[in-house]
Amino acid sequence: MIPALAPHLPDLHEAAEREPLGLYLHIPFCKDRCTYCSFVTTRDAGLKAAVLAKLNADLRLWGQALGRPEVDTLYLGGGTPSILSVEELGALRHAAEAAFNLDHLREATLEANPGTLDQAWLTAARRLGFDRLSCGVQTLDNDLLARLGRIHDGAEGLDAFRMAQEAGFHRLSADLMVGIPGQNLERVIADARTLVAAGATHLSVYMLDLDKNCPLKAQVEAGKLQLPSDDEVADVFEALQAELPTLGLAPYEISNYARPGELSIHNTRYWERRPYLGLGPSAASHLGCWRWTESSVIQAWSEGRGEAEVQPLDAAAALAEIPLLGLRMHRGVDWEELRARAARLDLQPLVDAWEAALKPFLQHGLLERGGPIIRFTNRGMLLSNTVLETFV
Repeated sequence: MIPALAPHLPDLHEAAEREPLGLYLHIPFCKDRCTYCSFVTTRDAGLKAAVLAKLNADLRLWGQALGRPEVDTLYLGGGTPSILSVEELGALRHAAEAAFNLDHLREATLEANPGTLDQAWLTAARRLGFDRLSCGVQTLDNDLLARLGRIHDGAEGLDAFRMAQEAGFHRLSADLMVGIPGQNLERVIADARTLVAAGATHLSVYMLDLDKNCPLKAQVEAGKLQLPSDDEVADVFEALQAELPTLGLAPYEISNYARPGELSIHNTRYWERRPYLGLGPSAASHLGCWRWTESSVIQAWSEGRGEAEVQPLDAAAALAEIPLLGLRMHRGVDWEELRARAARLDLQPLVDAWEAALKPFLQHGLLERGGPIIRFTNRGMLLSNTVLETFV
């Protein structure tokens, strides 16, 4: 148990009873580290036993502390959850079921690297109750995959979808990365078409992020590789915005497209500010008015020595999260409802200030208003960070 949260357990327990939680487990292990990666991961398999033991212990501890609350979404992310053995995966699944009420589970997702998958593992994972697979495909271009340091090639990326469907997975998501050095528009569109034809019911379209130190960033800074220009990246995003709906995938969040009924229920809860509990190194949680993030030092976390970052949200910070996260959703934010909430909290001046700051974005076509709803335009999604800084 995180010491700073111990005095607040009654409040956390009460919050966990109000509605079902999402449960996220961070699996920090990878076979190799991608050249662009800045996530909390390790290749040290010697840490696996300690990390899994701590995850199992934390599941029991939090389940008991919160009174075995109901969980309706389960998500194993990483890292590479598909690096776990069937036995390790099964032990975590059963520990979660013992500690939390999963009787009304709506979705159980596994992230996977295509280079770690085989038919037997996928079949076993499906039998354990996982029903959604999120594959880190990134691209089907072998040269670009090598540049990214991925351990799979394009054929293995497509094989993952074939094997998953044979194992009984019908909810399949693929990550598609934009902005890779040497990538061109035509290839991104072709990859999207191929992945949908292969069975993808959901695509997460990510911009390559080199904000933190990593080998690929060093190559770019040394002049050995050149990133596509902002205009070239914008062209790709705009082309995808036009193409993906023709393939049956509608936008529901800035980076995410899905067939009807196939959106990520677990990830949507983040943008809707619904409660979730994250366990594992660097895992984040939101319960009641509390936010906390576990230690990102894997060994220290596994030994119970890591310090979590704990943040209580006051009324103004909680209100700001509604547009900050809600505008990411394609449906936008009900501004009249936001104003009514602000009035109840005596925070009308804060909303007045936001409206003044948003006015230029509405005038320049980055945002649009229809009745009470404010939402991004397609063009606005490309510049969303600039707009969302209003609420930070």
